[in-house]
Amino acid sequence: MKRFKNLNSDLPDSILSYIFSKLSLKDLVKISTLSKHWFREWRLLKTDLNFDLDNMFDCYTFEELREDVQLFQRVQSQFATRLDRFMLHYQGDVISSVRVKFPLGYEHSDVIDKLISQGIAKGAKRIELLISDSTKDTNIDMDIDKYEFSFTLLSNTDSLMYLHLQRCRIVTPIDFSGLKNLRTLVLHLVDVEQDMLQGLFSNCIHLVDFTLDNCSFLSDLKIISPTLSHLNIVKCEVFDDENIDIIAPNLLSFEYYCYSGCLGHPLNIKAPMLSHFSYRGIEISTFVGFSGLKNVTTIALYKLSECLQTRVLPLLFKECLQLKDVTIKNCVIRSEMTITNPKLRHLKIVDLGGYVNVPPYKITVEAFNLSSFEYSGPKRIFYVTAPSLLKVFWNEAVSEKNRYSLGPIPTLHHIENLAMTTSHSQIKELKMVFGQFQNLRGLELFIDEAHDPIIGYFSILDILMVSQRLQKLSLTVRNSRVVRLKREYAGFFHSDLKYVELNGCVCTINAIEFARQLLRNANSLKKITFGSLDKFYIGAGRWTTGSNSYWFERNFIHERLKDEVKGQCKLVIL
Repeated sequence: MKRFKNLNSDLPDSILSYIFSKLSLKDLVKISTLSKHWFREWRLLKTDLNFDLDNMFDCYTFEELREDVQLFQRVQSQFATRLDRFMLHYQGDVISSVRVKFPLGYEHSDVIDKLISQGIAKGAKRIELLISDSTKDTNIDMDIDKYEFSFTLLSNTDSLMYLHLQRCRIVTPIDFSGLKNLRTLVLHLVDVEQDMLQGLFSNCIHLVDFTLDNCSFLSDLKIISPTLSHLNIVKCEVFDDENIDIIAPNLLSFEYYCYSGCLGHPLNIKAPMLSHFSYRGIEISTFVGFSGLKNVTTIALYKLSECLQTRVLPLLFKECLQLKDVTIKNCVIRSEMTITNPKLRHLKIVDLGGYVNVPPYKITVEAFNLSSFEYSGPKRIFYVTAPSLLKVFWNEAVSEKNRYSLGPIPTLHHIENLAMTTSHSQIKELKMVFGQFQNLRGLELFIDEAHDPIIGYFSILDILMVSQRLQKLSLTVRNSRVVRLKREYAGFFHSDLKYVELNGCVCTINAIEFARQLLRNANSLKKITFGSLDKFYIGAGRWTTGSNSYWFERNFIHERLKDEVKGQCKLVIL
């Protein structure tokens, strides 16, 4: 910033506005001492107003405020004063967005009201009032009286497109009119009443996204909207079997997340365009109308502890005639399970729970159009009939008793891509299995050697030898013990392998010798990549965060392999 100390008006407004958008309010105050011109300009050109603890103060954290009530009250008062003073001197003609993220309440109503009024008057398109004291981020829990938000503040506005209200007492006047262009509405920690919803939906004639997050309602709800496309009802507690009726002819996706430990609300869904449905809870209410899901193509079930085979799955596959993608995550299998559907394309059964010392139940999958299948959980007996299956993720390494089962993989000779968790002791078995795979193009192996610490990279060469059509290999090794291996592997060659990724514990003589064999004898190799993260796919679109706890030295790898890299091949060290 000091480089621009003598700058007057050399920068165009568009660049200044961009610079100001990247600076916090406290930093903007600092640059005011460097340039009077910038002091005037940022008050005119900064259009995204963000008021939170980091923006307003240099020296406080929420951890400190939790431990000292008096300190919190003092900082809260200063926060409101600074916000009010900032808006009093704000000279810009346009405000694009307003965001407040700090615990405020009823006693700060005047400051908040003036902020919203000024934002609306200057064309704000987005307003977020994140003023709760009990969210995961703040967690102050000071029992602050709720701010009373009146929709009168938003009357006759056509600019607002996004509104997020948190821990407010909402007042909807009878003659309210406004929010004609609102697209997204999020209510979080709000007491919801039917009259309020009815008034909102009658005014928000272009509403597309609606979320109720951890809200309370003591009576039945009707959500009626001809424009709604995406609906989320999450962590809303059930008090007395309150019904939720949804009438939304253009609804495309619906996520329902029951409050932890409770049965879900009875749901009556009339949404003929609905294609994505997600349900999380210990049990699906018997009053959930599966008949309203006839056109759903994607369903995800989370954390169900009821017997899926008894009621849920039979109804699911009977009523949802267009179903193509099913995810069953963190559920408990209490009996044998059969999944039969001719249209099913993608099946994920991941993070499955189970009971200790219970024989493995049988899971039968009959899906002639299934193209991808994922499983992670305790050992089960699988029978899979899926002639169109191309892609598989497999992990039964979740218990010490039955680690690294291959499940149905030996019978799936036609698959093209496989990702799995395995061990060195299982490599010989894999060599025999892969010898029958004629179409395998991509192989991803995660070898967790915590229970089998001597890793033989040359055993992976055995797999490559019998998988001559393989084009991509991704290998992640965790906790490898450094053991000097023989340098030569007589007879290894590969004609199709193009891309190799080595991750995890790779700065070892073992890994270097393995890479050297590939560089010498895989004649189509285009790129070999080294990375220190033990990042690996774990199912349902998720990856491990990837730890970086191994010794990793780029020069160690480069100096030992640079003379082996020839022709079109590239050595990449991340």
